[in-house]
Amino acid sequence: MAKAGKKGGVFTRLRRRIRTTLFYSGGYEFGTITILAALIGVISGYAAIGFYLSIGALLEFIYGLSEAELATGAKDLPAWHIMGALVGGGLVVGQLLRLIPKHQARGVPNVIEAAALHNGRLGIKSGLASAVTTVVSLGSGASMGREGPVVHLGAALSSTITRALQLNPSAARTLLGCGVAAAVAASFNAPIAGVFFALEVILGHYALHAFAPIVIAAIAGTLVSRAHLGNFPAFETTDYFINSFWEFPAFFILGIAAALVAVTFMSGMNWGDQVRTKLGKIPYWLQPALAGVFVGGIAIFYPEILSVGYEATSRALNGEYGFDLLLSLMVAKMAATILSYTGRFGGGVFSPSLFLGAMLGGAFGIIAGTIFPDLASTPGLYAVVGMGAVASAVLGAPISTMLIVFEITGDYNVTIAVMIASAISSMVTSAFFERSFFLMQLANRGVRLEGGKATYLLKSARVSDHMTRDFFTVRDSEPAEKARELLVTQGGGMLIVTDEVGHMTGALTFSQLPPDIFDNPEKAKTPVAEFMREVPQRVKSNDALQLALHRLETSGEDVLPVLSPAQKDVVVGLIRHRDVMKEYNRALLESQGQDHKMGRRG
Repeated sequence: MAKAGKKGGVFTRLRRRIRTTLFYSGGYEFGTITILAALIGVISGYAAIGFYLSIGALLEFIYGLSEAELATGAKDLPAWHIMGALVGGGLVVGQLLRLIPKHQARGVPNVIEAAALHNGRLGIKSGLASAVTTVVSLGSGASMGREGPVVHLGAALSSTITRALQLNPSAARTLLGCGVAAAVAASFNAPIAGVFFALEVILGHYALHAFAPIVIAAIAGTLVSRAHLGNFPAFETTDYFINSFWEFPAFFILGIAAALVAVTFMSGMNWGDQVRTKLGKIPYWLQPALAGVFVGGIAIFYPEILSVGYEATSRALNGEYGFDLLLSLMVAKMAATILSYTGRFGGGVFSPSLFLGAMLGGAFGIIAGTIFPDLASTPGLYAVVGMGAVASAVLGAPISTMLIVFEITGDYNVTIAVMIASAISSMVTSAFFERSFFLMQLANRGVRLEGGKATYLLKSARVSDHMTRDFFTVRDSEPAEKARELLVTQGGGMLIVTDEVGHMTGALTFSQLPPDIFDNPEKAKTPVAEFMREVPQRVKSNDALQLALHRLETSGEDVLPVLSPAQKDVVVGLIRHRDVMKEYNRALLESQGQDHKMGRRG
């Protein structure tokens, strides 16, 4: 015990020394945040490449094939090998789920929620357990993506550092974005995309104080990745060029088609969420193995859907698949990913979105080339455009998705085409379904962040959390002079008037009392009931803060009485307009990145 206490004391002193050195002024120090951003970038970069190499090593061990040759090589494997790998991997995943709260691997939605509602705080244990779960899932062939879990891992590592240094919420959120940017940048060798993904998807703002550290972290993560894996794009493609400006209507139509695929895909994943909740009779640890049976059945005929599917995506981008196979693979991949997700396999949706978009775009390009052979570009170009359009709609992040597509293909010649299709697909999807898959997942948990943190606060917070219990009451039979004394004591405002048993009958303010109440003994002895007024607008302590703000604004009152939900007309507090607006404005500033004081808490 003495040794443990001594170690704890040493750690505490070391932490204090670091905090004092880095944040001696208690405010924003550019040098300090730069050092931390670079450190987090390096750590997240190594975590990302370790995650990537672990998946590849497990694929080699189970299938005897690398990720780059999995789709082609798995065709020669016997059916029992593929089925056994997925079912066996599912059984291992089922045991790993015991280590994760709610028995579901973490991903991007958890990071968005942490940034918006929990001051950038994430648990490292669930982050590491989710990473291992995803490695086993993808290494055994589950049809998911690796980018979402690695984003969560980078964010969890960043959160661990900010908690160890006890940094304030603003610093924690910025450094959370640093961890995300570095993880994305290292995974895709795409620093620009990493920066904009962190800003657009996770933080939801482009404030300068967050932009600079996130850029530094993304560069650090990219340098780590390039030092160990080389400077190569994720997909090798030939150089594509748009043949004619007459193709632009085709890109517009492809954007609509991409939106339909994205909506179908997200609807299927949403169905998977609902089915999972109805599978209560099946133990959660057995669900991945059962999903493995169905995914294995698909993979026997279409091995291209195994794991992240980058080989098949790359071949589609280079125009190596025919029309029938492209459509078949699109349907097979969608079904396999939905089944994997429903069965609690770990993984994300970005890689499947790229896969689906590439197959859709390739098939669309073949149709366009058949109808307009002199005008249409190659199917590979349409595959690149479709890949960006579907991924943009699923992620709800058109800017960062377009940049990711450009950086992972190394081809900027199709910039305009990708921008058109991505913009159209994102608009159509958000208009008729959800703004993104991540926000849909959060909505299924009861967390709706479409309008940002400030709007969510009004919808989710209860009046009881923001009301004051410091108020006076007076009985309606007591003299007016007693009411005036209480109003003077509480500094004005609203005085609650009750009957003999404590039920509210009205309210009283200084303006309702005669100005000569102390000069006129008759008026001073008049019962309060003669001067009080009714308060038609009231709220209950369990009402949403949004309802309180609405009634405050429609009534023109500065204060409303808060009633008990269990006892009729019993006042338990007061809710003030200024307190509601103060909390709303605070959340609004945080969501827009304007709470930029960095440093230690306190």
